[in-house]
Amino acid sequence: MIFGLFGDKKKREAKQLNSDAPLIIEQSMQTYTGPRLREMAEMVVEHIARAHARYGTAEIDLKRAHYDYKGLHKEARRNNDQVALSALTLVIIHLRAEMNAPAAAPAIATIEDFTKAWMHDGDSDSDGDGESGIEDDAN
Repeated sequence: MIFGLFGDKKKREAKQLNSDAPLIIEQSMQTYTGPRLREMAEMVVEHIARAHARYGTAEIDLKRAHYDYKGLHKEARRNNDQVALSALTLVIIHLRAEMNAPAAAPAIATIEDFTKAWMHDGDSDSDGDGESGIEDDAN
């Protein structure tokens, strides 16, 4: 009876996740350079895939993954690794959004759009130095 006073927790959490994901991405885009954003996107994709492979996709599995990734997040914070911290924040948001689906689908879509955009950014320039490699023929 008293729990009904505070509303639906899942709706509140989904609303928070839907607003947090774009904010974290926007802050990262303002803070980091292109190669760091690509590294961040790769970390996000890698960790989400690893969480699904290792734990599964049922709600209880996602809760276990969320608990473990909170520990990794804390470690990144202690090491002052800002790129990993941002990436793990997005992984945690993604895991929590999966637990709150479909209400948190916008958070998942935002994270997936970010990773798709930055995973393929710079594919034509594989070494990331901005040069085309033409000088290799001159040697």
